[in-house]
Amino acid sequence: MRVGAVDDRLERSSGRPAVAQAAAVLALCTAIGAGCGWLWFTIWDPPVGVVFEGMWYLDEQGLRDEFTATGWFVVVAAVAGLLLGLVCALALSRSELVTLGALLVGVALATYLMWQVGLLLGPDDPRELAKAAADGDRLPGQIEVSGRSPFLVLPGTALAALAITYATVPRRIRTHG
Repeated sequence: MRVGAVDDRLERSSGRPAVAQAAAVLALCTAIGAGCGWLWFTIWDPPVGVVFEGMWYLDEQGLRDEFTATGWFVVVAAVAGLLLGLVCALALSRSELVTLGALLVGVALATYLMWQVGLLLGPDDPRELAKAAADGDRLPGQIEVSGRSPFLVLPGTALAALAITYATVPRRIRTHG
């Protein structure tokens, strides 16, 4: 038995590389999630509404723009998921199962962070602001995601990219560059 094989077995049995790999995946997902929340807010144009008798109503253009927040959320999440899955498969593939497990947790965290950062950066609820506003005041709409399915985009694309990369790129290339 060669000395390198013993070192490899000891390294694998200690669990340190697996923990470090999982931590790296989680850190990457956390950073990407927060950055995507900022990007989602930055590229989104809020719909505009008008105040009348303490109520907020979308104007004609605002009605057309009402769903752009969800659309941009899906676009940003899809691109981020594909990149996360690809990077994790190529750069963090010492143990595929560790990467898969950490990515499952990480993309859920990334999706939540993306949503929360976008909400925190976005304007306040115009329905609440309208109560104190004068008739005719124009207020921006609130950034929001319609439905539950947009929250599955980042996890779905990340796992698809991971699986496709694992299935198509030989392990030797993934682990040794």
